[in-house]
Amino acid sequence: MRTTTKEPLSSSDARAAILSCHDELRGLVTETIHFADGATKSDRDVEPLRAHVRELYEAFEEHMDFEERILPTALRDVIGWGAVLEAQLVEGHERQRAILASAISALEPAGGLSPARLVQSIRTLADTILVDLKTEESCLLSADLDAMTLDSRGG
Repeated sequence: MRTTTKEPLSSSDARAAILSCHDELRGLVTETIHFADGATKSDRDVEPLRAHVRELYEAFEEHMDFEERILPTALRDVIGWGAVLEAQLVEGHERQRAILASAISALEPAGGLSPARLVQSIRTLADTILVDLKTEESCLLSADLDAMTLDSRGG
């Protein structure tokens, strides 16, 4: 997953880097769902699922850190709105980190979840990640931000 950038980036390039990471995360979520489907067939598949899910969680946390580093660049052209949009994303990340922390603790064998409940918990988290990615893309990282910038300059 891309977590470093060459400076200086344009705001469009920064948004493209974030969107590229979103695509990679979607791939990891899809793989995780496939692992989860397999774990419902056999209890011995639960440990590999746990390991795979930990990798997804780590990748998602890494991605949020990357986004927070690059957001000022990605949103700098949105005159009057960049700071607001950045604050909304960071607030969303705080919520996502709390969800991840809870999900990670439920992932442990001591969490007491049956394999079926564990798989359901993982599917719920996967759905949450996908919704969050879509929300960021449609609301905060779309080309409409460029249109807002042009409109604010009288273009």
